[in-house]
Amino acid sequence: MKNLTKFATIAIALLTTLTACKTLENRISTVTINVIETADVAPNVVETQVLWIAPYRQSCVGVTLMDCLMVQKTTLESSAPSPEKWEYFYQDIEGYYWQLGRTNKIKVEITPKKDSPSDSPSLHYNLVEVLE
Repeated sequence: MKNLTKFATIAIALLTTLTACKTLENRISTVTINVIETADVAPNVVETQVLWIAPYRQSCVGVTLMDCLMVQKTTLESSAPSPEKWEYFYQDIEGYYWQLGRTNKIKVEITPKKDSPSDSPSLHYNLVEVLE
């Protein structure tokens, strides 16, 4: 009985710690800065694309549970994003720093990654310019 009580105490402490970490992570997520390894990016640009970036992130499941950017492909002439056309974006954009509450229109270069594992993105997105 003594061992069962000790095990239950440790299990509760562990769950409490994990819950507190997730809460802290949610509070810190107003600005995301990610360092991306660029050594695995092929030198040729596939295309340039213009994207709207939503002012919020959405929970999604990629390789793990994560918070995805919400994006819309658009054109340089587009004046505003369409509220119902947001799509999940499962990776980061090198050089772009997302902010909660701020909608951005950006131009990115898309290049293929060399030797990309099957469970990770095969394309690399690099910020060219923040347009709005």
